[in-house]
Amino acid sequence: MKRSPRAALALALALLPALPLGGCVNDDVHLYEVTLRGEIQVPRGGPYSGHVHLELRHARSGEGGLAYPLRRITTIELDGVGPFEETFLVPTDEGEGLVAYAWLDRDGDGLLCAPGTSDELAGLREVDGFPAHALEVTILLEHPCAGAEILYAP
Repeated sequence: MKRSPRAALALALALLPALPLGGCVNDDVHLYEVTLRGEIQVPRGGPYSGHVHLELRHARSGEGGLAYPLRRITTIELDGVGPFEETFLVPTDEGEGLVAYAWLDRDGDGLLCAPGTSDELAGLREVDGFPAHALEVTILLEHPCAGAEILYAP
């Protein structure tokens, strides 16, 4: 019996979900609930308008020669500078310590200091007391166009 290439392709696509295409990862992820409250501030006379992008990161991840800082956990967008309170789920097996990094999105494009923009301020603080379910942090946005990696000094 002669089969057309289309029939063979249809059969292969129908069987595709049943074929083992990769390994299975059954690692358990342990999450720790943290309510972070605090305030995002700018220097007196600084720009106040725009959304604030707040990132939580592990201070350190990995071990030995493969250790690296600032593994991103999550990012949220706040309406602007001022007080905030947010609840996060932090993976406990992927790193240690907690760092909060924020920047002010003055032009609303979601990019820190895209070409033609130089007045988007950033700031970073290591969050004291982690792990704890309730933490507080104040972040002063005072560094123009600075990524988290530039501001972090372990």
